[in-house]
Amino acid sequence: MDTKKEEKRLPDGVTQEQMNQLARQHGQVFPVRVKKDGKQFCGLFRKPKLSDMSAAAAVGMNDPLAAGDLVYNSCKLAADPEMDSDDEVHLAAVKSVQSLFRVLEAEVGEAFGVGV
Repeated sequence: MDTKKEEKRLPDGVTQEQMNQLARQHGQVFPVRVKKDGKQFCGLFRKPKLSDMSAAAAVGMNDPLAAGDLVYNSCKLAADPEMDSDDEVHLAAVKSVQSLFRVLEAEVGEAFGVGV
């Protein structure tokens, strides 16, 4: 199989026009690709929102896998069936989707105004 075509392929049943529509609707759509046993599985995801991460954190205190699944399912726009049914493929995708939400560094400067 052509490596370039395999790398850029969309999930089964998703056309380029549908992908473009998802991008218009969600702003950015991120492909997540997992390779297993010489096959590649693909999913399309939106970036997690703070509300997704907050809900996952509430669940994650007792069950980190459930927290990851919550983010995965909240952000999934389309995916090959194996991404949901194969545990190893699924867990790799969950980890990738969670990493789309970046925690940035911030710097606190000196206070303005009258000191305490």
